[in-house]
Amino acid sequence: MYKIIFPLFIAILLYSCKEEPPVGSPPPPPPVLKDTITITITETMHRSIVVNIKSTTNFPNSFVELYRINNNANTLVAEYPITVTDTTILDDNNGQNLLLNTEYTYYAVRRDSLGEKKDTSNIVTAKTLNATNFNYTWREFSFGSLEYGPNVLYDVWGSDENSVWAVGGFYDDNNKNYGALYYNGSIWTPDSTVGGVAIHGFSSSDIWVVGGGVFHFNGIEWKQIDSYSSGGQAIPLDIVLFNNLPYTSVWGTSSSNMYFGNGRGKIVHWDGSKATVVYSHNSNVQVKDLDGIAPDFIIGVGAGFIPPLLAVYYNGISWNQLPIDFNWSLNSVAIISRNRIYFGGDGIFEMKGNSFSRILSPGYYIHDIEYNRQNGVTVASGAFDGVNINNGLEWRNYKGQITSDNTSYSGIFLINNTIFCVGSTINEAKIIIGKNN
Repeated sequence: MYKIIFPLFIAILLYSCKEEPPVGSPPPPPPVLKDTITITITETMHRSIVVNIKSTTNFPNSFVELYRINNNANTLVAEYPITVTDTTILDDNNGQNLLLNTEYTYYAVRRDSLGEKKDTSNIVTAKTLNATNFNYTWREFSFGSLEYGPNVLYDVWGSDENSVWAVGGFYDDNNKNYGALYYNGSIWTPDSTVGGVAIHGFSSSDIWVVGGGVFHFNGIEWKQIDSYSSGGQAIPLDIVLFNNLPYTSVWGTSSSNMYFGNGRGKIVHWDGSKATVVYSHNSNVQVKDLDGIAPDFIIGVGAGFIPPLLAVYYNGISWNQLPIDFNWSLNSVAIISRNRIYFGGDGIFEMKGNSFSRILSPGYYIHDIEYNRQNGVTVASGAFDGVNINNGLEWRNYKGQITSDNTSYSGIFLINNTIFCVGSTINEAKIIIGKNN
């Protein structure tokens, strides 16, 4: 009995001696609120750097400030309300351009309603691209029977330099018609199961071709999306896609977010299961080219026999006219950034902000212009053996230096340090491949 009572007595004694907090003592202080600001570099170019900023909003009356550090100079790049929780900033030194091949460091802070700086972000560093050289080695390929024709290639795209598709139409010596060629890094193999005038893809097993039909490649076979044949008749699979044939351009962010430009001034959107007309212009204007850098920044250009010509952009909500002079003919577009865009047509044009001007008159009509996001090289190609290359510092005209048979180059694909251009002469389909050494 003693063994049971004694421990119980000790427990009661200890409990009764436990110190109670004084009445009215203050509660612990609340945690200090902070906003988290995270920055990442999303793209580096020759003269600019793109920075993404994400932040929380514990102090909605604050502002976010982005700073650049170079040579111990601390420069304010941009500021905006912290209620914008996810934004992308293009730093091109306020239109004056950053230096080539130069390292820049970035950080962001929160500035409160009293002007004091709080809550610093992480620090990131990026280096602008250096200008490439012009030391290209070129190879030339010809296709199509001289007896049969026409033989032409319109466009080219690949998942890498050893997996490339060129589309158009040509005939062999047996008068058999082909609509495409596949390149495996060494040889071009004709393909008769698909053909068109424009191509765009995302991987070697996810490619789109448009022209007289809409085709998708799944890595094994090409399937027509707009219709199928039965009893010699075309049966629509999607009435909107089918009714707006033929198509002259294609671009998208994925196979469930595709845009097709047609030969009658319309742009059709494909969401992966159905098509919708999202823009309609003068029916005499072809939507010759589409290009984009994000779902909310897409540009379409086109040309007809008479003005008005087509130059529109999509902001994620609606299509609107670009603020440019319509006296020029525009046939192609290459977006460098939201504030810098190249166009091809009866010259090479540049748009910086809302300023639009012709920067080059190369002496031939430009059919295509493309920008290589990997090394910053821009290539424009066109009629009369015309190829023009910008290395990030200057343009160089290769007209007549690669071929001299009046090839009209209508399509470009850029990957790593390699250039693919396709087109045609009077009698043959042509491909040139340039490799930078």
